[in-house]
Amino acid sequence: MKRAFILIGFVLLLLITACSEKDNPTDTNIYGYSLDQFITKIAVRNIVDLTAADTTDFRSLFKYEIVSADADHWSPRSSVNTIPFGYDLNWSLFKQGFLVPSDNRKTWFPAALGLPNAYKVKNAGTVRLYRKVDVESGRAEKSVELKSLSLYPVQNWLSATEDAIKLSDLMQGIATADTIRLVAVDGYSKDYTLDQINDGYYLLTSEVTTFPTYNSSMTNSLKKFKKLARLEVIGGDAQAFNFTYTDSSTANISFTIPESMTGYQSTVLTDY
Repeated sequence: MKRAFILIGFVLLLLITACSEKDNPTDTNIYGYSLDQFITKIAVRNIVDLTAADTTDFRSLFKYEIVSADADHWSPRSSVNTIPFGYDLNWSLFKQGFLVPSDNRKTWFPAALGLPNAYKVKNAGTVRLYRKVDVESGRAEKSVELKSLSLYPVQNWLSATEDAIKLSDLMQGIATADTIRLVAVDGYSKDYTLDQINDGYYLLTSEVTTFPTYNSSMTNSLKKFKKLARLEVIGGDAQAFNFTYTDSSTANISFTIPESMTGYQSTVLTDY
């Protein structure tokens, strides 16, 4: 009899343990995992500046394309409703999104952001990053993906040839300007004339400017402006040019959204 009681107790213990390892069947909450958890600061730092501290956050220098893991690799670029938002998302918007595993692994963004339904990507599998610069002129602002512009072979500061974009190409659609201010990712800034900008290039791998005609007469901080994040046109008319997006085959880096959410932090989505 004693052995029977021990056996019954052991079975009950197993049942209690098994139940505790399962989700609460009465839990009706919808859980989301913030998308920023899947984009590591160190991996992004490694493609911008290996010499920067591990804690340096360069994620705001990129735009983000969410791509389905389905055979068609659908992304919001495929929807005409994304045009007002420039197809890919700035970090400020992307980081507010969530992955919802219980709803077809769909991405979801709070309604307050006003994003089209196209950004609810089902079976989200990959996020592609594209280096961009924000351009502000006459109260209009646009984000320009750098590899969507024409690329030029330019001699870098180590006397090697490197792909670069013309700084003036960032100002397409802007007819006049008194001063052009370049702003780095850390907020550091320098002012330039229109002639200097028309002469200048931004080296895509070195992440620094060069001005072939003016380098000899410029200070180091002016001719070697690094980690460009923003171009501000002062005393100019509004930005009036529709930039396209970078070809997906030349994305700067891609991140795979993990199948398992073990080790990631979930959030209850109260307004899902």
